[in-house]
Parts: sequence; C-alpha cells; structure tokens
Amino acid sequence: MKLDIDTKRAALRASPSVVSVVSYKGGKMMFPGSGTIIDCEEVNGTYTSTILTSTTLLGSSPESNTLQDDIKVNVFLADGKSFTGCVSAYDFHFNIATICITSDVALPTACLRPLDVSIPIYPSDCNSNSFRLGSGDMVVAIGRFCGKTHELMAAPGKFRPKSCKLDCVELLKSTCIISKSGFGGPLINCHGEVIGVNFYDKICTPFLPVNIVSKCLRRFRENRKPCRPWLGMELTNLYTATVGKLDKVFSKFNISGGLLVKKVINGSPAEQAGILHGDIIVQCGEKEVQSSLEFYEIIWEKVRLTEEVVVLRESSAARLNLKVFVDETSPDKVNRWPVPETFKASVLIKKRKRLL
Repeated sequence: MKLDIDTKRAALRASPSVVSVVSYKGGKMMFPGSGTIIDCEEVNGTYTSTILTSTTLLGSSPESNTLQDDIKVNVFLADGKSFTGCVSAYDFHFNIATICITSDVALPTACLRPLDVSIPIYPSDCNSNSFRLGSGDMVVAIGRFCGKTHELMAAPGKFRPKSCKLDCVELLKSTCIISKSGFGGPLINCHGEVIGVNFYDKICTPFLPVNIVSKCLRRFRENRKPCRPWLGMELTNLYTATVGKLDKVFSKFNISGGLLVKKVINGSPAEQAGILHGDIIVQCGEKEVQSSLEFYEIIWEKVRLTEEVVVLRESSAARLNLKVFVDETSPDKVNRWPVPETFKASVLIKKRKRLL
C-alpha cells in the first residue's frame, strides 16, 4: 500500500516505541502481534520498560480469567533485539495487558493522548488536554511484523463515530485494516500520538481509547484487580440521531449535545433507575456530558456507588434527575473478543482437509 506523506510522518514519529510481541506455548508460536512502550523507569542502572498490548496475544481466554502458566512472551525492538517479557497487569474484560522487560539502556516511550470525541451540535471550545477527534478525521494503525526484519507497518484510515458490534461498549472504531501482526498495537493521530489500542476485525479496526486504558491500568496498580462498571444500557452521541429527532429535542430543550439511549437491558441498573429507550442524558454527577466516552470516564470512578444523571425525555418534555447504581460486571458477563487464527492453526486445518 502506498502511503501519503502525512501518514508516513505520523507513523515515523510513533515508530521508536512500537514493538513486536510474540507468545509461545511449549516452544511453539501462538500469536504474533504488536505493542507500545508506554513507560520506562531506571533503578540502579537497570531500565524497566512497560509495554501495552492485548491479552489475546497471551493465549488466554476470558472464561478462565487467569493466565496460562506455560505461556512465554518475547518482545522484539525495531533493530531485532529480543527480550523475554513478564506479564505485569492484565484485564480480560477490556482485552489489555502490560508486559515488562529489562534493559541496560532507556527505551523510547510513546506519547499517550486522551481523546475528546464529543461533537456538539453547536461547537464550543474543546478541552486543551485532549485531542478532539471527529468523524472522518485521519488515524493510523501501526505495528511491527513478526519476522526477520520487524518492519514497521502502517494502515491509514478514518475515525467513525458509529458504535462497534463487539461486546465492549467503550470501544470506538476506525476504517483502518490491519493484519494479525498489528493486533494489540497502537492507533495514532496525525501527530503520531497514541490514542488507542487496536484489536483485530475483518472489516474495521476496533480500538479502546487511551482514556479507558489509563483508568484500567491505574485501577489494577492500586487494587491488583480490574474494574468493570456496568449499567446495562447502550449509548450513542446525540448528533447521530435523525435531524427530525434533533428538531423535536431542540424545540423543547436548550442544549447543544448529550447522549442518546439506544437500548436498556431488562433488570439492569439503568432500567431500575427509570432510564428509557430514547432518553437523552445531558449530565452525570456535576458534569455535563457530550460523548459516551466522557460519560464512561465518569462512571469508572463510581463503581458500587450511586450517581445522579440528568435525563431529558422528549416525549413528555420532562427534565428528570434520576439516581442510578453503578454495578460491576459479573464474571459470566465478561466481554467476548474475536480471536484471530494463528498461522500454525491455519496450516493444520489445511493438512486435515488433505487427509480427509
């Protein structure tokens, strides 16, 4: 694929922190993928680098909720130098893991940039600490091939605000098409800043925003266990509604944006709070919300607590203050993730077909 100069610039800025990650079981390769060096600390002349990647590369399933004892992980830098990795944190629900390696020199780390994907109908100043990403904006999925050269790969695409079809409601998606080697690698913006972790899919690239990744890792460091908030509803940004729906809403309420409730699960905390399909959430706690990502960031800090949300109900022109209990996902409701076939498995299948 021929890349334009803007894509090349962005990929090259992020390149030094991008590594190849390969897992092995019984001496046989299981999954090749990619990762991002997100931290490097020095203690007594030894440097410990932390690499962000996907739990799928570790060959473990969400059902077991544990790492397999006999899994080995190797990390390869751009120059081919390899290191034995040690898993330091993982979360099967959000499909992320960190791997630590030690070296005698400092390794380059990525610049992580939180996202702002709010698109108010009437724009205002955005948060200067976040990168505002709108529909159609350029993004690039990058990684390193597993092979002799460990060559950098880059797949340009555009951000799409539509919800992803996978279980994880916090996921966003791009039109980038990556190979299996890009699984677990970073999604970057036009400046080469890491804005998410990529997951494999045949028709698009789902990614978990850095905003959620940071909260996952911080909670794991503090409590040595993951945090999995659950409300039992599906949300989308208000601007995705039809113009007819928006016309009715704005004729009754003086707002510039919010969240449209697309689905409420029976018996869920959202239903018990009185939230209905078609409601518009405009405030969570003390903060006005313009995007589902912004809403989930607030909810993350409220697990096992009750939070007040302000809901607009267009059908009755009512402004409601509802209290919702932020429950935690039970082990039997952990997100399911598609697993890419290993090259080895593909070969075995072909051999079996020949035998038949």
